Amino acid sequence: MEDSVFLSKLSKYLFWDYNIDTLNPNNDINLVLERVFTQGTESDEKEIFGYYNLINIKKSVTKIKYFDRKTLNYLSVILNIPKEDFKCYKKSLSETPFGIS
Repeated sequence: MEDSVFLSKLSKYLFWDYNIDTLNPNNDINLVLERVFTQGTESDEKEIFGYYNLINIKKSVTKIKYFDRKTLNYLSVILNIPKEDFKCYKKSLSETPFGIS
């Protein structure tokens, strides 16, 4: 599938602050995945799984610096990845002052 066709199938509001013509879904995979998993619809997620292979999705989501707790738990379950493997999980723990949550 061509890049522009793939991006045009995703909800328009996901990239309201970007020029969709300059986005490259392969170079900007972390941005695309972060937006779809935190703000997208079920249809957007289906497009993601149809465009990217599962290995690339797993590799990329673990490197994303921020997911809210709900999204992190969701991705951990559906992708079968321990939460501890996510960069955002490690980062959020280390930024908590004195272990207070």
